Amino acid sequence: MKAFGSHTPNRVRRRLRWAAAGAALALTATACSGTPGTDGTYVLHYTTYSNSTSDQSRAIQRWAEEVEEATNGGVTVRFHYSQSLVGADESVQATLDGRADMAQVGSIYAASDLSMFTVIELPFETKNPEVQMTAIERLYEENEVYREDFDRQGVRLLFPLPLGIAAVGLQEEADDLDDLRGRSVRAGGLTSEVMLAAGANPVAMTANDIYESMSRGVVDGYTSLAIANLPTFGLSTSTPYVMDPGIGAYSSSIVVINEELFQSMPQEYRDALTEASSRGISHGLEEMDALGETACTELKESGARFSSLPEDQVAELRDEVDAAETWVARYEERGYDARSVLDDYRRIIAEETASSDYADPLIACMEGEDA
Repeated sequence: MKAFGSHTPNRVRRRLRWAAAGAALALTATACSGTPGTDGTYVLHYTTYSNSTSDQSRAIQRWAEEVEEATNGGVTVRFHYSQSLVGADESVQATLDGRADMAQVGSIYAASDLSMFTVIELPFETKNPEVQMTAIERLYEENEVYREDFDRQGVRLLFPLPLGIAAVGLQEEADDLDDLRGRSVRAGGLTSEVMLAAGANPVAMTANDIYESMSRGVVDGYTSLAIANLPTFGLSTSTPYVMDPGIGAYSSSIVVINEELFQSMPQEYRDALTEASSRGISHGLEEMDALGETACTELKESGARFSSLPEDQVAELRDEVDAAETWVARYEERGYDARSVLDDYRRIIAEETASSDYADPLIACMEGEDA
């Protein structure tokens, strides 16, 4: 299996430069025209709900640097982090109306704009983020129903960003479903339905509120987070028990660009964007691995204990939640051929799983624990 990614000094310096630039730009964010300057150069405004040091932002920073180098400065990116330009739920619309040229679109915010994209939120489909991200790209090329949402909204998929598989962090140990029953667990999206089926009480709150809520006993634990997210919220040094609930990949996000703007650019610039995007998945996995390794080290140094929900109980949860059929029914009522999207998603997962040996940071961390 692939090992955690590594850093280089140049990459560290680059991140610091992007972070500093993003902080300055957040103070001067303005509407974006999507038109070239008088010298034919393009400045693409990118809006994201992530902060400047997240693995997702690090991945797009690498993309931006490659594009700038390939176009000899003809295309540069200005970053607007932490919703400093627009809210996360406005990302697609902002890309259309000129407030932004590019955007990070989270699946949790995409139900109304890119409905078929939300198929990737279905629990129990895959525990391999590389497979999930490849499926996001292949559905865009291979499934007409999935692609139509993007075309109708006037945005082009450039590449997906990683998130990882769902982890459950707890104040007290849990080894099976009996141990989870009655506990209050921060959760969101379809993961809330899984927690409800497990007998837990899902509680909605932002990730920023988890640390304090755990310390005050408001909640007994959290999920709807991957292990690479934990250092950002101070949870990798304050979570005594970590469970793999078997949910697998539960969400993701994508980088999109205004299609009309993309088509208006010179062919050499379009080629540069496309070429850099072809490495988006590998860059994203490397960045997620790096933060996952940090989280793993901090968890182990703090004495955290790991467990996995028994496979028979994972199957029990999957059958009880029946998320996939519910998803199909919901969107078929709205006129989508959602069945074709789900079938292709599962076909691609099967094909890609056979050729991927990637281990999610949570799985890699737990294997190291067992070694």
